[in-house]
Amino acid sequence: MNPAQVLFDPVVIHAAAAAMGIILITGALAKLRDLELFRYAVDNYGLLDSRVTAVFAPIFALGELLAGIALIFDSSRVLGMLLGLTTMALATGAVVISLLQGRNRIECGCGSGGQRISWGLVLRNLGLSAAIALAAADELPRQLGAVDYFSVAGAILALLALYACANQLLANHPLLKELQS
Repeated sequence: MNPAQVLFDPVVIHAAAAAMGIILITGALAKLRDLELFRYAVDNYGLLDSRVTAVFAPIFALGELLAGIALIFDSSRVLGMLLGLTTMALATGAVVISLLQGRNRIECGCGSGGQRISWGLVLRNLGLSAAIALAAADELPRQLGAVDYFSVAGAILALLALYACANQLLANHPLLKELQS
């Protein structure tokens, strides 16, 4: 089996779509649950006027929510990919600009809480963007069997666990650096 056959297998595509959908939906719900805190996080980046931030924050969170929902369904997956990549580009762009300006003590506003921006966060977001793009790719034609559905479920859980581990490592990294000093 060549790498393209593995990467574009329906099991991989469906698992990527569901996992990225879940990640985007949970991130958006955390932002919408405490919209004032998310607005404050966006405002901390210092890239937008406060009045613009008040409008941008809820629109961004709703766009992220719609992206996650759209990724889950085959018929709307391309729309989900476009919305998902747009939200990832906006968030990652804000992180990169802030880091280049030397502002690395900003909480990311990702919805996970307590995570500062870093180049590791940029790499994580690039990986998420690649998975979002993969979720909307054309899958190779083949019939899925019962074992395939268990494989999709297992892959979703593995991807979500990998995401949780990456977030925990990113959240702990600045604290560990401060302890070493």
